[in-house]
Amino acid sequence: MRVLCLALVLVGASSAHADRTRSERRHAAYVELLGKGGLWGAGYDFAPWSRVALGVTGSAYVHEGERLLSLSPYVAVYPLGRGSHRAFVQLGPQLVRLDRMSPVPEWPGQTTSGLGAELCAGYELRTRLLVRAFAMTTIGKQGVAPWAGISIGVTL
Repeated sequence: MRVLCLALVLVGASSAHADRTRSERRHAAYVELLGKGGLWGAGYDFAPWSRVALGVTGSAYVHEGERLLSLSPYVAVYPLGRGSHRAFVQLGPQLVRLDRMSPVPEWPGQTTSGLGAELCAGYELRTRLLVRAFAMTTIGKQGVAPWAGISIGVTL
């Protein structure tokens, strides 16, 4: 009987600790597929308050003589949901640098940079594992482009 009571107390204490630590998981590191960074990205965010987070996603890839670098800082707001399940909205700029490498020695290549804006909305499951699914739009000098993506990571 004493062992059963002790086991119940330990289980209750550990679940209370798990609930407390879930709400205190303010840091997240993740990888993204088809997200703010383009085809893929890696990111980090920090939630100084329960309904607001600050983050950044970056990516780099080379394809057929072109090197693309992007950096997308954002502010996230959580208007709906509690605990582990929440809806979010993210807004921020996207900085992009494109280098076209020269196929011949006579031409040095070309470098261009650009600035756009990104608005993103989606769902987040935030336990020790972070899972996000979202739809977004990117606005730049070439127009508006719809996009969607997922993020998977860990929280600390």
